[in-house]
Amino acid sequence: MFEKAKRFAKKIATSKKAQMTCLMMVCGVTAMMAQTTAGDYSAGTAALTQVSEEIAKYVPIVVKLCYAIAGVVAVVGAISVYIAMSASVMVA
Repeated sequence: MFEKAKRFAKKIATSKKAQMTCLMMVCGVTAMMAQTTAGDYSAGTAALTQVSEEIAKYVPIVVKLCYAIAGVVAVVGAISVYIAMSASVMVA
């Protein structure tokens, strides 16, 4: 009896069709278990909602920071243009 089972297992192990069937069964069961254990998605939805609210709080601060940086760049650019123009007036 043991030899018969051993031959059967060896036959299955060498058959490509049987190997693929076993692989598909294992993958199918794993995927099905993963979907059923996920349950509801309320924890993930709540986390994403909280993150989006926290990010939305920082948007006005970042906008004001960008305005401040743009203002500094504009002032430095205006000063550099003024210096360049006054230097060219003095030379001429």
